Amino acid sequence: MTDYKPAIWMPVPLDNVFTDSWGYTRKWLVLHKTAGGSSAQGVAAYFQAGADGNRTSVHYVVGQDGVVVQCVAEKDGAGGNCCLETGHDPFWPTDINLNLVTFSIENVDPALDNSTPMPEAQKAALFALIVDLCVRQHIPMRPADANGGIAGHSSIAPLTRKRCPGNFPWDDLWTFLDQKNKELQMGVPQNWNDDGTTLTAPNGHKVVQGFRDYILSHNWDANNYPLEEEHAQSPLEISNPALGAGVQQMFRWTSLEWTAQQGVFVSWIGQELLALRAQVAQLTVDIAALKQQQGATLPKAWHDALVPLKPLIEQL
Repeated sequence: MTDYKPAIWMPVPLDNVFTDSWGYTRKWLVLHKTAGGSSAQGVAAYFQAGADGNRTSVHYVVGQDGVVVQCVAEKDGAGGNCCLETGHDPFWPTDINLNLVTFSIENVDPALDNSTPMPEAQKAALFALIVDLCVRQHIPMRPADANGGIAGHSSIAPLTRKRCPGNFPWDDLWTFLDQKNKELQMGVPQNWNDDGTTLTAPNGHKVVQGFRDYILSHNWDANNYPLEEEHAQSPLEISNPALGAGVQQMFRWTSLEWTAQQGVFVSWIGQELLALRAQVAQLTVDIAALKQQQGATLPKAWHDALVPLKPLIEQL
């Protein structure tokens, strides 16, 4: 099953991925060109076969016709961004396999030197994929630096991959992403503050990561401010135990929730409230029954000792 809805799922063997990225957080997106091949499906089949013997893989391949193929689940690290070479950009960490902290996208270019101008269909598909991936995975939509962002493969390997991605529409990409960033910023609710990573409500509570992205992109009412910080919750919902554990943040009118399977979503607060009311009603009945049981079984000596105190208690 793909993480990006328009994509075709053509997974590589599990031996060719870093499962769960070994627990690391991805901060960068690395863009490539294929230097050969004619279709996204063909390149994906090449990765599936392991024809180069190096267990190479990428998360996505974008064809010149705009077809998108996913080869590696986003939760896992792919095998396309190794290794640092002399002259690499200085912000890259040098003490870790970069495949554990990056996502990677290949773009089909039949020219061996990656010199083919990118067709409009491919460019449109790639740019849409980049925005979707970056928003969901919290990758800064700007040129890469030590805090994350987007770079070409040549940034990592300027000797052997100096033409990767080669002829690439960088200016068009940055213009497109600047506009998308402005659109997200336009979604800041009135009197809230956003510094690019943290959205702060007037009451001081903060909204970050996926919950922040959701608010910025969904015309959020300024009066629906958070009542708490986000936190792990298990079970996530009393009324829907099948959701399992997740992350939750309560707001005045609703709550935002996240699971690995569903991403960020708005909870069905009415359904949850009714389930909680039913629980409270049952607990009230149970407590009353326990009190009655305790009164019925109270030792006689205790009962006799308390009788003289009854008038005093009633005056309190």
